[in-house]
Amino acid sequence: MAIAEQNELFNATLATVDGRQRETNHKALQPILYDLIALGRVLKQLHWNVVGPSFRSIHLHLDEIYATVDGAVDEVAERIAATGHSPNGRMRDVFDNTEIEDVPVGFLRDSDVLVLAEHAVRRVVDFVRVRTQEIEQIDTATADMLHKIALDLEKHHWMLAAQRIDG
Repeated sequence: MAIAEQNELFNATLATVDGRQRETNHKALQPILYDLIALGRVLKQLHWNVVGPSFRSIHLHLDEIYATVDGAVDEVAERIAATGHSPNGRMRDVFDNTEIEDVPVGFLRDSDVLVLAEHAVRRVVDFVRVRTQEIEQIDTATADMLHKIALDLEKHHWMLAAQRIDG
């Protein structure tokens, strides 16, 4: 048996879903995985390079958001595997397939970091919501997982935006 045939047999054996549901899961989840991994890298880059009067609070908040994103990466990757596909988190593929923009190199003012982080988190929320619609009627378990991810990220987006408002 060829390696490709063995892999497909192995993947199908792992699947908790089949047919259209299996393929729709992969189509919706793999791009989300790419974007979540990219968001995690963006958040860490900002975390390491924030400077200014609000350094500490933003530095710590970015760690909180990163923890949420890292948990979501694991959930999505494990759901991809549970539905019979091999999750792809290879950096080259993430770079080639993410819709998340990179951030500038070097130290960044705290106010700029808030804008960049807020924008990146919002884009991922928007992408998750669109892809959730693709799977909503086909796999409610996966849709529920994606709803939770969107809710968690929306809360972080709100907190980032609230820090930018001048009193």
